[in-house]
Amino acid sequence: MKLSELKNSYLKELKSIYSVSEIDSIFYWVAEKIIGKPASILRMTHDEEWADFDEKKLLFSYNLWELKNHKPIQYILGETEFYGFKFFVNESVLIPRPETEELIEWILTHKLNPECKILDIGTGSGCIPIVLKKKWTNSDIYALDISKDALKTAKNNAEYHQTEIQFLEADFLEMNFSKLPQFDLIVSNPPYISKVEKERMDRNVTGFEPDSALFVPDSDPLLFYRRICELAHQKLNEHGKVYVEINQDLALETKELFDKHFEEVELKKDISGNYRMICAKGLK
Repeated sequence: MKLSELKNSYLKELKSIYSVSEIDSIFYWVAEKIIGKPASILRMTHDEEWADFDEKKLLFSYNLWELKNHKPIQYILGETEFYGFKFFVNESVLIPRPETEELIEWILTHKLNPECKILDIGTGSGCIPIVLKKKWTNSDIYALDISKDALKTAKNNAEYHQTEIQFLEADFLEMNFSKLPQFDLIVSNPPYISKVEKERMDRNVTGFEPDSALFVPDSDPLLFYRRICELAHQKLNEHGKVYVEINQDLALETKELFDKHFEEVELKKDISGNYRMICAKGLK
């Protein structure tokens, strides 16, 4: 069988879930992983017969079955790309999003002290602290998460990228901050989606990504941001900054919360024109 025939089966079976361009990207991502050759080569040879192709056809079929059941391709392959780096992912961590890349870019453009002490809250795969450590090699970075499995994944990623991160297992909402050091930068992409929004979300998110990293109670959607402000009052250095991702539907409410605690609060749009990030500094 040829790659072109398999690709046609992917197009036929997945057209109700993904666009044609998405299916094309997904197929060659799968093919790269199974065959072990770059997509650029596979695209040029998709009409050729491969010697041991029949043995690998079963893997294509199994991956197609998982995709039809809305499982994200990143979880199927166990990896994704973020900020130009490969990260291992599984269902214990969120799949890193482009918006988080924009948050990191914002942090880096503000040119903080490269030897600063950083805390990432709700680290998941470890993508934020690892990228910051790659860029600011002299920084001292802590990464916190409530999930033991998530921290295992983050530690694997840190080891893969040869970055030294101090990982902490704790419930951020309940923990005692007294044992933490002072920080120059606090960053977080916390849970911020209310449960009522869940029914409007795609199955490939709600069916596979960890609820604890996504959802907050309908009655208190800003609880993590309020707790971040509490932490900042105790552990943020005088000239320190806080960077967070936010729910675009609660952008003004989130800014109002930070305005109560900080002298300067900047609300920033992402590339799609949605308010998705906040930078706060100057504790009141």
